Amino acid sequence: MGSALPVGREDLIPGELSVAIAEGGIRTAKGMLPALLYTTEGLARHGQRELFFAVVRTGAPAPGYPMTMSRTVHGFAAERRLVDAGDVSVFGRPGLDADDRVTGFVYTEPQAMQSTVDGGALVALPLVGGETAVVQRFGHARVLALLGAQERYYPHPYWFRPGRAAVVDDAEYRAATLLSQAPAYNLPFLRVVHDGSRLELSVPRAELPVLGEAMREAPDVCAYLPGLAGTPKTYVWSPGQQGPAAIVAPGGESASRLGCNFLLIVRGGAEPTARQVEDGFAALLTGAMHARLLQAVEAGRPVEIGLPDGAVSALCLTIEDDAAASQPALPQTEPLPRIVLLTSEEQLRRATTPAELSDFVERARVVVNRLFTGSRHATEEIMMEFRLAPSRPVAVRIMARPEAPPRELQVVLERQLQALAPPTIRYTEVAFQLHLPLARR
Repeated sequence: MGSALPVGREDLIPGELSVAIAEGGIRTAKGMLPALLYTTEGLARHGQRELFFAVVRTGAPAPGYPMTMSRTVHGFAAERRLVDAGDVSVFGRPGLDADDRVTGFVYTEPQAMQSTVDGGALVALPLVGGETAVVQRFGHARVLALLGAQERYYPHPYWFRPGRAAVVDDAEYRAATLLSQAPAYNLPFLRVVHDGSRLELSVPRAELPVLGEAMREAPDVCAYLPGLAGTPKTYVWSPGQQGPAAIVAPGGESASRLGCNFLLIVRGGAEPTARQVEDGFAALLTGAMHARLLQAVEAGRPVEIGLPDGAVSALCLTIEDDAAASQPALPQTEPLPRIVLLTSEEQLRRATTPAELSDFVERARVVVNRLFTGSRHATEEIMMEFRLAPSRPVAVRIMARPEAPPRELQVVLERQLQALAPPTIRYTEVAFQLHLPLARR
């Protein structure tokens, strides 16, 4: 392969920073790709997450840019200038030893990656040509979705293929996108999901002050640029595209939840509505609706705002408490939801995909939370036992402790759970229990 680097470990700063180098294969829809895999060791002592680089082997000498970037990020980290998912590093002039068109890096979570990736490390992806400028102006999720479409890998590739075609042209993109005339806030912690008649905004509790500040400062027309939604489907858009399109995780074709790569809010409209556009959503809200949404953000409580006309009938804010569990200033949180398998893991793998099963579990959780929020009950935990089989509706058995919920509430819960669209199930039945803790009221 022409490698000039040893497979092993390269000490960059003795006792401070090193990079582990391995050869590996990347399984893609187009076949196996030979690659060099680089993982840093030493950034964490400065509070910076370690970095992971994967570079497809092309026969050229092994690239040294992961070493250079590791030293650069280490220097920034020593000054408490850290990078995280959604951030971008911009070059003053293009070029790396692997590809002279590289203009920067975007950092992402290791979503849907193979076992060669350290689960705690940030993936550092080179950007070529105008991709860096588009990420800066219109959000990293939009470009990552296009990279996923290019490589046919969901949600996006974690490797760099030297010489690959750029997925966007900066000038063409700016001229075509609806967001070119709107100011934007980059909020990588925000998740925007289109689920049937609902548009869901999800934010970690610890990030609510940041979202609230953005909403207070935002002009009447403003775009919010979220992070990757973690759904089995994600909208994708490029100039000249006619109608909506999406990239899909393997086995996720029947999933109802689609990740959105932006939310454009127009405040003060007389006829509130929301519609899907490009790879995101545009929502027209009255002043009162926007104020209600902002009040919910400031109070740290979920809210559902009805929209009388458009592609969705409700704009919903949900708060993710799990991300706040590690914050020492907050009280201890309740136990996390847990799943107990009643069939073997091998049987589960044969029957469905992790993406579809996760999507189903999340929709069940939303149903429970929506019904019990604001309702009087003495239930501390709901246990739902699901049995799913090919071409069969959802079968569910509900139990509770220490007391059952009111009868009418349990009847509605059972009916709504049975009405959920099941994940695709092949060959055999799968069964599991979902245990959800509830706040007593």
